[in-house]
Amino acid sequence: MKFAELATRWQDRPVLVVGDAVLDCWLSGTPTRMSREAPVPVITLDATREVGGGAAALAAAFTALGARTTVVGATGDDDAGATLRSKVWDDGATDRMVVAVGRRTLTKRRVVAAGQVVARFDDGDTAPLGGAAADTLLQRLAESLAESPAAVVVCDLGAGTLGRAVRSLLAARRLDVPLLTVDALDVAPWAHLGPDLITVTLDTVSGVVEGTNAAAVAAARGMLLRSTAAAVVSVTLDAEGTVVLSQDADTVHTSAAPGPRNQPAYVAGFVLAQLAGATVAEAAATAQRCAAARPRDLAPAVTKIGGLEATPA
Repeated sequence: MKFAELATRWQDRPVLVVGDAVLDCWLSGTPTRMSREAPVPVITLDATREVGGGAAALAAAFTALGARTTVVGATGDDDAGATLRSKVWDDGATDRMVVAVGRRTLTKRRVVAAGQVVARFDDGDTAPLGGAAADTLLQRLAESLAESPAAVVVCDLGAGTLGRAVRSLLAARRLDVPLLTVDALDVAPWAHLGPDLITVTLDTVSGVVEGTNAAAVAAARGMLLRSTAAAVVSVTLDAEGTVVLSQDADTVHTSAAPGPRNQPAYVAGFVLAQLAGATVAEAAATAQRCAAARPRDLAPAVTKIGGLEATPA
């Protein structure tokens, strides 16, 4: 199917995103000279940009592509948490984030000089969410699942939001979830749920794949599908695109377009294409197209996705 047809079919489908939400920050500036204190550049700050990351970024991508998105996660009761929740609201997702008293919101700050990231500072609590906050998150997840979303997307960055109780709840409701996707740094804890789709980077599965190219991933097809218990596994190879392995279809290798890659948009495009009835190959191609699109080309209406539609299928 053509992209426009798929996009028309997935408009307004309900999607639930649950997992680790992050505040991503870019401090961009111009290097002016070398510091006298150390062999590092002195950067004059030109701009600061803050956006939702992790589960918040996934929710934003789904919403931008036209889905009705709900996000369940947790922030601290600090300024970073307030900023992150405001980003979720601004992006148009239904906010069911939990505010954990005394917890520091996970924040990733990048220093960018002349277009290059020269440093990253991570801050925030990543210990397992506990106490009243954990109970509230579980309640909000149960309420969201009761609304019968067409797809549930798990974002597991190992930042403490998704504990055993969350996995147990999802396992108990698994038969009621038409499409379960897991985007995780460690997929092993999710295998018992039998995900419909798992999206990983090559680094994540380096213990299974003996090599760093598409051929090596394809050669490990059986082991990857068995170890993840997933119907479809998508492995990102950065500049080489992705390799998509399936229980019921041929292996698909997509090519990456030059330039930055939007991983949340890739996941959203793949899931929504599947909801629209696309084959694995069509969903992979749609996801790759979304990953290569500029953020402003991801818009709620099909008529506004010109930058995506202009690219041949």
